Amino acid sequence: MKASIQLIFLIFISISPALCQTNPIGQKLPTHRQFQIQINKNVELLGFVYFLGYEGAQAETEGYSANRNARYAYGLDLYRQFKDYEKSRHLAIIIGFAQDIWLDKLINLLVQLDEFPNATLRGEIDAGYYLAFSPKKDPVEARKNATAFIDAMNQLWREVDFDKYLQKNRPKYENALAQVRSGMPDSLFIPTMEKFYQAHLASYILAPSLTIPPGMGFGINYCEQEQKHAFHVFGAFGIPAFKDSSNLDMGFNDQKHLLELSTHEFGHSFVNPAIDQLPGEMITKTEKLFEPIKATMANQGYTAWKACIYEHFVRAGEIIISQSRGNIADTQRLRKHYEEERKFIYLPLILKELTRYKESKSVSYNQAVRAAMHALVRKAVEK
Repeated sequence: MKASIQLIFLIFISISPALCQTNPIGQKLPTHRQFQIQINKNVELLGFVYFLGYEGAQAETEGYSANRNARYAYGLDLYRQFKDYEKSRHLAIIIGFAQDIWLDKLINLLVQLDEFPNATLRGEIDAGYYLAFSPKKDPVEARKNATAFIDAMNQLWREVDFDKYLQKNRPKYENALAQVRSGMPDSLFIPTMEKFYQAHLASYILAPSLTIPPGMGFGINYCEQEQKHAFHVFGAFGIPAFKDSSNLDMGFNDQKHLLELSTHEFGHSFVNPAIDQLPGEMITKTEKLFEPIKATMANQGYTAWKACIYEHFVRAGEIIISQSRGNIADTQRLRKHYEEERKFIYLPLILKELTRYKESKSVSYNQAVRAAMHALVRKAVEK
């Protein structure tokens, strides 16, 4: 589905292309894997493009809210510094492509490239990661357009001297990394999550971003040599304080928020492939269940029933994993928030099946998902 550039960047999206499967639990992988924390320079340029090519100009119009101005202060300050480049022909090319592609898809491609300004669309990158660059879903056209997009990003990097920006703002990025490190989930988090989903990922990468607007987060993944790598790319949790270089707070200092977002975003790398393996008729037979919550889900960025299914199962996983880690109060708070405030009304039914799976240990996670979907089918028939 096409969307305006405003929607592309302002809606919280966490659905990634499932182009490869998670590694089965029996596959041999390093036993002491930990989170990797890194700034992704390609993602930083993409966020910069958003503020230079769209949000910055919007902020100078009447009616732009004071709250938004405060929340997006870092990106808007960046816009004012580089405003002379908003008419760049390279930026125009980039925006011309980006306005038709969801942000998660752009990030999913960018994290696989070499760093700008030396990025190329390497032959080993699966066409599924850039097929959105063709309205007709033609791989040849998509590759041509994606190549033009990447070249324009390379050129914009050089034009604005993005290396100089990164160097000048290095203390801010170091502050963000330090805040994430101090709140990083403990060493039991990955084993607990993998035990529940009965699968492994080759790597788990936390990628805080100063240029991705605060409040946004994306769970993305890609395959390389039959290994699946997952990223949690996210903007600041709170409003950054960056004017006083001696007292920086880039807004990532929230341990509980980081834990819950990581459980959610990494969860998509396990859940989405399991849902994608279901027979298509299971999705169509349950589609009438979307009607009672369609408006509420659309307001959260989930405009299709299948996207809503992904989100229900990911949130069910969050609740069970939180419970497994002994976080009783947080588990109760999460469940109440999702069921009552966010209107994920099918969670009780899904949780019933997944809890049975967790306790029995006699079926696989994929079988438990199928059992929960059968229960949803029965509920749809009753309506």
